[in-house]
Amino acid sequence: MASKHHLISRLTRIVELFQLYGASGLSFEELNEKLKSSYEDEDLRVSLRTFQRDLKDIESSLNIKIIFDKSLRKYVLEHSVLSQQLQNYRQFAIESLKMFNIAQDAASLDFIFINERKASGLENYPVIKEAIVHKKYLVFAYQKFDQYKSDLRKMIPLALIENKNRWYVAGFEIKDGTVQTFLKTFALDRILNAEAGLETPPQKPLNLKKYFEDFFGITTQPIDGFSEVVDIHIETSIEYGKYFRTLPLHTSQQIITENGKSIITFRLVPTMEFVAELLSHNTRIKVIKPQKLVEVLKKIMQENLAQYS
Repeated sequence: MASKHHLISRLTRIVELFQLYGASGLSFEELNEKLKSSYEDEDLRVSLRTFQRDLKDIESSLNIKIIFDKSLRKYVLEHSVLSQQLQNYRQFAIESLKMFNIAQDAASLDFIFINERKASGLENYPVIKEAIVHKKYLVFAYQKFDQYKSDLRKMIPLALIENKNRWYVAGFEIKDGTVQTFLKTFALDRILNAEAGLETPPQKPLNLKKYFEDFFGITTQPIDGFSEVVDIHIETSIEYGKYFRTLPLHTSQQIITENGKSIITFRLVPTMEFVAELLSHNTRIKVIKPQKLVEVLKKIMQENLAQYS
């Protein structure tokens, strides 16, 4: 019987191969030949019966359907129209499968190097999931980076959010017995001793997906002078504009070419998280408007420069 590592390696490679060959597809014989030659030390070939079982596992766990095309007499990826959210889920599942496969290889292969890692806080996932699913309060100790002691927090958890390889729980915090009116996020790696409460809190109807569409990342606190969605225009070179084409910053992003430059536009509420992202691009971009945002950036850069004077 194949080991779990062998199974994960095979499922991962099957998905990769069908992504690679796309509409041209692969016959069962072609697939098996490529599974044989994938790795010198691991023969991933399967029987037709096992392959059919693998296809069911891939569909149920990754929402990826591989079908037999009678006209080609080959197996191909089914190209169904998916919402952006389902595409994100599918891609996340595929990447997680690949990372799990790499993690298992890392234990026995000396050419895979993994940097020192700290706890991500995912040990809190079962409790947070329980609180969200069963609509309970979440009580926990929270320690900020700039604090020596943790504070006891209580919130109505609504969602788990992954952003830049960090996980957050989003919801409404309870302070002095009062539900706060603004949404707050807490990083899982700073949460300690999380517990789901026994009582059911009052529920606020909120479309979280739509709510976060107006913001960059997971921060929802606007910077001073801003409270609503604004149009933001950024100028950069044609070459550097390709960076934004391949890695869009926000769902509202649009790019046009004007006077030999790339003009990148966004519609969102400016936050310090978005400002930090803009500053990370250094002199390669220039904010054109709104002027209030230009002034915010100038002030930060002047304060930074003053530190070295």
